[in-house]
Amino acid sequence: MNTAHPTLINAAETLPAASARAMDSWWFTARLQAEDTVFWAKIHTMTMHDAVHSTVAFFQEPDGHTSQLRSIDSPGTVTLSTDCFDIRTPLLGMAGDLNKLELTGATDSASAQLTLRRDEPVLYSGGSGIFPFFGGTTGQYALPGLTTSGTLTADGTTYEVNGRTWFDRQWVSPGTHPPRFTWLGLDLGAGRYLSVWDTTGDGTSWLTELTADGTHIITGARRTESNGVWTLTVPSLDGILEITHRRLSAADVGFYGGVCTVTGTLAGDTVTGHGYTDIIG
Repeated sequence: MNTAHPTLINAAETLPAASARAMDSWWFTARLQAEDTVFWAKIHTMTMHDAVHSTVAFFQEPDGHTSQLRSIDSPGTVTLSTDCFDIRTPLLGMAGDLNKLELTGATDSASAQLTLRRDEPVLYSGGSGIFPFFGGTTGQYALPGLTTSGTLTADGTTYEVNGRTWFDRQWVSPGTHPPRFTWLGLDLGAGRYLSVWDTTGDGTSWLTELTADGTHIITGARRTESNGVWTLTVPSLDGILEITHRRLSAADVGFYGGVCTVTGTLAGDTVTGHGYTDIIG
């Protein structure tokens, strides 16, 4: 699937790993359903400081299974292809292209085998896919609404699951100071997605909206918090979104990874949806 949009990167060519990057990241988080059971799944790997960091996490609703596993491996002990998208570590596997991806991941008590298909445009953050990042630059694009099917096994029970996955591809050039940010990826249905960055720490944010026809809108936003609930106000889009979030990944020093539910209004429409958040610093 191709949608004409001028960018500074080629999404297909930058999908595989590149050895020269200070940080290279492939981040998948999904909302999956099997009848009345909802699973959230995160499968993530990144190269940083001459090591390959892998994370797999699962969370089941209502009040069910939760598990997580991490590994840090040397590049020589994993598959990390620079010719095509093919990554395999002790915890996970990722392979395919922009239109179809195969994804696996396992913890001590759960595992998933998923097929992801794309039928919507690519979201290029900032419109171009490149933007300043803490004294350096970063490339970032997303396949935010991948149609997902497969199996998920938790505590010995295997479920046939369907849902949607947000795939975020990012790489970073060396910067002059450590990153500190809150990021939100919001799936609001009907082909409408928001990728939101707050790099100031005070709620001042900017976002990229992707619509079903491939249009990108880059604008400012304001995020406030009351009783643990975020309100994201987007004046130029006539938007007010209430975002509840809860932790998906276990606590790390200086890091929070969560999943979100969203309600509110955008451009005069009532919207509901879900999303994901990463907070560093």
